[in-house]
Amino acid sequence: MLTIPETDKLFDIDAYATDFTASVLSAELIEKKKSSHWEIVLDRTLFFPEEGGQTPDTGTIDGCPVIDVQLDGNVIRHSVKAGKTEDGQPPFKAGQNVRGQVDFAHRFSNMQNHSGEHILSGLVHNRFGYDNVGFHLSDNTVTLDFNGPLTDGDILWLEQTANRVVWDNREIRGWYPEPEELQAIEYRSKKEIDGPLRLVEIPGVDMCACCAPHVRKTGEIGLIKVIRTLRERSGIRLTILCGSRALAYMQTLQKAAEDVSHLTNMPREEIAAGTSRILDENERLRQREAALESAVTDALAASVPADQQDVFLFTEGADGSSAGIGNVAQRRLVNTLCERHPGYCGVFAGNDETGYRYIIGATGTDDARALNACLKKYCGARGGGKPAMVQGSVQSTQEEIETALRKSLYEISES
Repeated sequence: MLTIPETDKLFDIDAYATDFTASVLSAELIEKKKSSHWEIVLDRTLFFPEEGGQTPDTGTIDGCPVIDVQLDGNVIRHSVKAGKTEDGQPPFKAGQNVRGQVDFAHRFSNMQNHSGEHILSGLVHNRFGYDNVGFHLSDNTVTLDFNGPLTDGDILWLEQTANRVVWDNREIRGWYPEPEELQAIEYRSKKEIDGPLRLVEIPGVDMCACCAPHVRKTGEIGLIKVIRTLRERSGIRLTILCGSRALAYMQTLQKAAEDVSHLTNMPREEIAAGTSRILDENERLRQREAALESAVTDALAASVPADQQDVFLFTEGADGSSAGIGNVAQRRLVNTLCERHPGYCGVFAGNDETGYRYIIGATGTDDARALNACLKKYCGARGGGKPAMVQGSVQSTQEEIETALRKSLYEISES
């Protein structure tokens, strides 16, 4: 069995380099049901693999997209999307020299966010004594899990202090200490590390075991923003954004605030008050609507002769005229009719153009499901329920529905 030597990690030497050349040590076509790719091992690489909670670098090898990078022991495996060459030969083979290019915009965004995470984690550890017990850095989300609680005031302090570290433009150092040097250094680490250990230092803030690329100075992070908190029994999760991602997020918030400002006719700084005013007005309108619907249902119920059996009323729905009723009022009206009249009582809300939503109740030993079945038979209605009450919708005219109801009542009475 061929033993593949350890991959030389060029990103440890220069996290800002983007182009490199390397020799292919192995190349294997991985075929799946719906896709295929080449798995390539190089003697050296600038591509950072998925490791330490961070997603891998992206880019190309000989112009072919790198879709994944994984660490297998000390060997880095590149998943590359590539077909056969024009002459039908494999695109990669052992011994071949290739050129790799890292997508630096993606890499730098990860560097900004990972360095920002170190600042936050170091500050939390130093001030509160909590450990970072979970970290995830994807292309869209950055989360930090701490094994202790933080108040809103703590988070405000944390965000302000972290950004002061950014403004200080402190140098960030990453290196592999000699064993003797390592013994004298206190550092954070989420797990025991077997083999050479790389430390990342932010002076006065953090010393942490870390395998990932970082920015050279804290000023390159630009901005650190805590955008969400999730408090749990075991601690707290912070969702953060740094650098270009934080800027894009703040620009989105600013645009949203401007839109709300126009809608509420309030300055951006007062949109909360403007929104509260609109909500209060909506509540007043809702109460007024409920009162009007109650008046409408009372009038409709009163319009039915006291000795009438099997009552069916048609009214505009909530989206119809101002005299329309909503679902709650519709159900209340059906209940009122059932209390006053024997047989079946139903209310159809809507109009001939858009169709009707209906609620039908049954009194005594009658079963509303029987009437519902007939409406399905004659009008293609859709709905269901229990013996005492059914509800559904039907795309027919009032005349067609009334004809179907008469047929249904006759069939039920004859059965």
